[in-house]
Amino acid sequence: MKHLQWPEGIKKTKQREAIWSVLTTADKPVTAIDIADRIGEGTTWMSTIYRTLELLETKGIITRTTIMGSDMAYYEITPHTHRHYAVCTNCGAMVPLHTCPVVEMPKELKDAGFTVTEHHLEIAGLCKKCNSKK
Repeated sequence: MKHLQWPEGIKKTKQREAIWSVLTTADKPVTAIDIADRIGEGTTWMSTIYRTLELLETKGIITRTTIMGSDMAYYEITPHTHRHYAVCTNCGAMVPLHTCPVVEMPKELKDAGFTVTEHHLEIAGLCKKCNSKK
């Protein structure tokens, strides 16, 4: 991902800039622990990382995703369109889907007069690497 400009209205600090750098250069969603590892141990407190992530999420700049069966949250710069992932149940590898498989609203929802405002879809399975180990 290309390096994005600093978000308007957010105060710059050395720690926030380091967190922002990780988020804008990551090629997949990252955890707070991933961010701490990439910044360097002892450089930024975890509480600072979590507060910064919460601020960026509140402003709609980043998106927080959780994966089924995990307590870990993953963060990424909010894409212009929503995104789904296929997740390897063995190693945790995440494969982004560039198109949404939910193309049409299910008939049951239409019949019930239900208005969808958002949705989350997660596909679980084995990645190529884990599949070849079987």
